[in-house]
Amino acid sequence: MKKLILLTLMALAVAACSTMRLTPEEKAAKEAREQQQLAANLNDRHFTIHVNYMQPMRGPVKQLTPNYALTLHGDTLISYLPYFGRAYNVPYGGGKGLNFTALATDYQVAKGKKGSYQVQIKARNEEDEFVYNIELFANGSASIVVYAHERDGIRFTGAMDLEERR
Repeated sequence: MKKLILLTLMALAVAACSTMRLTPEEKAAKEAREQQQLAANLNDRHFTIHVNYMQPMRGPVKQLTPNYALTLHGDTLISYLPYFGRAYNVPYGGGKGLNFTALATDYQVAKGKKGSYQVQIKARNEEDEFVYNIELFANGSASIVVYAHERDGIRFTGAMDLEERR
């Protein structure tokens, strides 16, 4: 009886430790949902991209804390991103960098290969003009390159929040 109980407990432990894998149909359905949500977010102009890495044009890649993001709500761009790099003509103390809320003056979306999208957003604040070139992939991962007139460019990588809006 002890052996039977021990054998049953071992079988349950092994079954609990096994990883759950998606069947090909479930995986395809999940990818289709992600692709549909990505397209809906871009069409509605409502999305948030959380960034976790940055690469200045003149420096190494740096890992970021999880609270940096780029958000677009309609025509309002909320840029909460760090900046490391060379600035040519900025206010005393360094200015705002890439931490501002502004009107998105130009918004263009182009569909790329394998379900990816290229998005270009232009914005201006009292310090500079910015161009955000965003490449979004089918799984929600993103690459953002920011160009400004008075600063060197900088690249960020992260992922779009694909949760359904309520």
